[in-house]
Amino acid sequence: MARKHTKVSRRMLFTWLMLGGLILLLAPQNLTGKIQLGFVRVFRWPLSIGGDFALTANTQQTLEDAVPRRKYDKLLNHSHNLGAKLRQQEEKFRKLSDLYKKYDAWEGVDFVVADVITANIDRARSELTVAYGKGTGMVKGQYVLGDNSIIGTISDFSSGTAHVKLFTDPTSKMPARVGGVERMMQGNGDNSAKIPQLLKVHKVKVGDKVFASNKKMVGDEVVASNNQVRFLDASMIVGKVAQVKTSRRDPLLWDVTVKPACDIEKLENVAIIIMNPRK
Repeated sequence: MARKHTKVSRRMLFTWLMLGGLILLLAPQNLTGKIQLGFVRVFRWPLSIGGDFALTANTQQTLEDAVPRRKYDKLLNHSHNLGAKLRQQEEKFRKLSDLYKKYDAWEGVDFVVADVITANIDRARSELTVAYGKGTGMVKGQYVLGDNSIIGTISDFSSGTAHVKLFTDPTSKMPARVGGVERMMQGNGDNSAKIPQLLKVHKVKVGDKVFASNKKMVGDEVVASNNQVRFLDASMIVGKVAQVKTSRRDPLLWDVTVKPACDIEKLENVAIIIMNPRK
């Protein structure tokens, strides 16, 4: 007996599909959610294969177009370092520009801005170690500025670094002017210096300005400079009178104590005065 084939028309199939869609549309949400989960479970394997293909293609494209993370970080750090160096050079240029503008006696003078590395300030020694650029014409005895005041002189130097002997160092002697007279100033070693045995006829009082002299000394006397190597063209402030008292040796004399005009321990950089620089 032959099997009877049932022929379904397209119109009938469309009607059934529409009816099924309406049933799913009007069915409760929990029922349709179960149907969706069942569909995912049945077709999970082929769906996962398609997702893996798409993820692999996107990943390969991203890796081809992007820079490796390690290389990116390396380039970014290099950029930050260059930016910091540029800002540092701009700050040094600004300081040099300010120095030339603030003082009229700097014709034929160069400055070298040096960063303070270490500061040793106590009774035994008063010294700064600074870092400066190479090829600057450095020589011993050159004056050093801190906050636009003389703080000491170059005592030693090598390639890129120098030692600044502060005028408060016990071994320091510097020609200075106070109360209209020029005398030798001797370091005390306790962040101060002393101008000893100054005649009382010179009216000196606490708060008076003390200037580093541009003249040289013969013994304790200051004389005009002739053919000596000049390290200072004009007198510059070095400190202030902190104490004036009668000398123990002679009641007609003063012993004058001098304090620096700036807070040396807080200096981050200094300016070395290069007189008559080589061209």
